[in-house]
Amino acid sequence: MVALKQKRLQGLANMSHIIIALGGNIGDVRASFDSAYKALSQSCHIITKSKLYPTPALVAKGAPSQPDYINAAIHVASTLTPTELLAELHRIEALHGRERKEHWGSRTLDLDLIDYEGCISHDSALMLPHPALVDRLFVLQPLHDIMPNWIHPVTSRSVQEMLRSLQQAGESLYEGEIW
Repeated sequence: MVALKQKRLQGLANMSHIIIALGGNIGDVRASFDSAYKALSQSCHIITKSKLYPTPALVAKGAPSQPDYINAAIHVASTLTPTELLAELHRIEALHGRERKEHWGSRTLDLDLIDYEGCISHDSALMLPHPALVDRLFVLQPLHDIMPNWIHPVTSRSVQEMLRSLQQAGESLYEGEIW
């Protein structure tokens, strides 16, 4: 049993560690999360998942209101490249009826690549780490659940520091629920 566990851990050491944020506000979001989790487990080793956090929707100025979101994050390990993983995330979103019509629009499932092994990319097709994560409590709190010691590879700020800054500015989330 110990040898099997060591072999599994060695396999994880040869994989890239990745943070993916999940969100959705249309349909049965929890069922979509469960289904996405299963789909991701086909190409990634899922290490841990955060609680689920209900979150008011971000809407553009003048846009109609939207239902609240549910947000979460997962820590995975994979041999997929960042580009391959992004394509896989888009494929899973499409399977769940995700349509990319409008920025900040309602969605059945949103899978965002937040961090890929600390890589930094300024490519418009794949920016890493996710450029808006520092301003989004609904990303930082689930990230803190799964990787409380994570350090932003560009700013060198810890997730704890970024989370505390937003909380001190008056932002808050509802209590998370076990997923």
